[in-house]
Amino acid sequence: MVLRVSLEKKEEKGRVRSALLRAALRLAAEHGFASLGLREVARESGIAPTSFYRHFADTPELGDALIRELGDVLRRELGTRLQAAPPADAVTVAIDAVLELAAQDPDLIRFLIAERCGAFARFRMLLRNELASLAIALHAAASGRKPAPGAPPPFAAEAAIAVLLEGCCRMLDEPQPSLRDGLAASMRALLDQTSPGGRDV
Repeated sequence: MVLRVSLEKKEEKGRVRSALLRAALRLAAEHGFASLGLREVARESGIAPTSFYRHFADTPELGDALIRELGDVLRRELGTRLQAAPPADAVTVAIDAVLELAAQDPDLIRFLIAERCGAFARFRMLLRNELASLAIALHAAASGRKPAPGAPPPFAAEAAIAVLLEGCCRMLDEPQPSLRDGLAASMRALLDQTSPGGRDV
């Protein structure tokens, strides 16, 4: 009986935490994260403001969790698909994975893009790290080479990820059939710089 009550409390805590994260994401997509207050997030998620502190110390900690937990969805999804892709298909696989996520969860993509140059330095740093991981995975998949442990991602691979995120923005604003092909051409041109004969190895 005690174990059951403990599990139920843990599940409820997880549900409330998830509701806070999603509420913050919705509000941040509309107004920007820097303008959010904990009362606004609590109201949007349907909980009492005092309950907020059982999950997060303040709104910046909530933002950290958004980047780490929800941003991890993008990194894991793209990483898994790239690991299974042959080098020739890596760009197409990356584009499909990220555009699908943008269509399913536009608020997440808008948040990640906005906070890359947002008001909080710690968010910018966390996102740089997340996007660097994506760039390393894309470079490794497209080149067919394992990345050196601890090596930074090639600049051209980071630029390819930035192009992909910009493509997501354009898709959310005005979807176009030709967008996918244009993204693929731009990303391949950048990743050619990271090939064995390229300049940014």
